[in-house]
Amino acid sequence: MAQQVKRKPGAGKNNASKSRSGSQTGVVIAAVSLVLIVAIVATFILVKLNRTSASTGAASTLASASVVNAVTNVPNSALAAATVPTSSIPMPAKIVGGASFTSAGKPVILYMGADYCPYCAAERWPLIIALSKFGTFSNLHTTSSSSTDVYPNTQTFSFYGSSYTSKYIDFQSVEMQTNISSNGSYTTLQTPTALQNQIFSKYDQPPYTATATGIPFIDFANKYVVSGPSYSPALLAGLSRASIAGSLTISGTVTNQAILPSANLIIATICKIDNNQPGSVCSIPAVATAEASLK
Repeated sequence: MAQQVKRKPGAGKNNASKSRSGSQTGVVIAAVSLVLIVAIVATFILVKLNRTSASTGAASTLASASVVNAVTNVPNSALAAATVPTSSIPMPAKIVGGASFTSAGKPVILYMGADYCPYCAAERWPLIIALSKFGTFSNLHTTSSSSTDVYPNTQTFSFYGSSYTSKYIDFQSVEMQTNISSNGSYTTLQTPTALQNQIFSKYDQPPYTATATGIPFIDFANKYVVSGPSYSPALLAGLSRASIAGSLTISGTVTNQAILPSANLIIATICKIDNNQPGSVCSIPAVATAEASLK
């Protein structure tokens, strides 16, 4: 049986007052403690996120709307004026007898690269321009190539964290390493699937490419492959993303003369494997000429 606590006569009021005072003090102490705990936890989370960002090197900043708009909406008229110099741009190598690489009935464009790689940094510019003619990107992030590699800090995008939709093709991207080195190597960012790795290992070597396992590597539905950049990253040295994007359609600039012809060649290769859809893109004169030059 529960025991009742007996109080002395006249002590109830004082005890009640003391109880209320003690409760209020307890509430204040509890509130202050809660604030301190929240602050400590928040600080811990921020520190952890900063350490995670630094250790992974993952792009964490969305590309500005103006830069994305400039890169993903290059007018067809600007592309029409950008003739592909087949003598200086590496042509895609044709794969003979390879099983078609498709997804949901659509040809797959597989890109293998890394954030640290300056050649990947250069190639993403024409690749994004080209792919934007067949579909839509979301959440493109910014990054730059390694500060300790050749052509340091080449300004570019990262496909890590982005998405792409198209009714014509399926685009798969793998940014394999970060742009931050640790103990002499770059931290893993994304791991390719077994099929992606099989394609990469099989076709990113002679006779399809000049060297083995070089990046950037682009496989066009197992019909054509490209390894290496279409132009030298040296052309982007010292340029910001905004200046590169803003000069794409200015005739005579180095970016216009290097990036747009490279984009046309990628567009032509995609047109070659997707039955020339959409016609408004595949019929651009410079694209049609480039497509005719493919084996």
